[in-house]
Amino acid sequence: MTNRVASAKTVDFRWRWFYKIGGAAALIAGILLLIGMISLIASVLKTSTISGWFSLFQNNWLIVVFKLHAEFSGIQADLLHGLNLLDIVFLVLVGFICLSLSTVFSKASKTWLLIAFVLSLIGIILFIATQTAGRSTVMLVVLIISLVMLRNKIFSKVTMYAGILASVFLFVGDLSVGVHSNIITILFGVGYVLLITWFFLIAKSLFRLESGVVKGWAQ
Repeated sequence: MTNRVASAKTVDFRWRWFYKIGGAAALIAGILLLIGMISLIASVLKTSTISGWFSLFQNNWLIVVFKLHAEFSGIQADLLHGLNLLDIVFLVLVGFICLSLSTVFSKASKTWLLIAFVLSLIGIILFIATQTAGRSTVMLVVLIISLVMLRNKIFSKVTMYAGILASVFLFVGDLSVGVHSNIITILFGVGYVLLITWFFLIAKSLFRLESGVVKGWAQ
């Protein structure tokens, strides 16, 4: 395993407290998606005691989209309509992650991160206003962040590519609701797992920055 060395000049440690907030937001977002996945698996295995406890997390819009592609019985597209508190919380967490990361990158990259933050705000406003649209901005935000990372030596390549692939797979699946394809279903499922991984990797990186660690980012 090789290590990447980032210059301390690229990181402003005056924002350490904000790195911690961003790391916590990423960790919570990853946990929420993980619980949703566990809930889905439990429901498929018909583990009533587990699925009952996790049922509150089973209807985040990504899980619903997956169920629609996989043609789960009794699942209708109507579930994607209406306000879902869990989805709003998720959008807010993504916004915090954008703000936190904007303090890590250089001026040029910071502009893109601020654009991603604005997109996350637009997503929240659209979702509240339409109760349907807006949530897909998450995939665009993740894609922007991951592409920005390609020009930076702080975050690992695994983090970058996990974010890029997750956003592409999930975005394609989100846009193709109603089109039944085993390939799309599989790619969407893979994208969901990659998104969970991406959030946990972002959380790990931001917590390491908050603790003052700049060197030794594993590829």
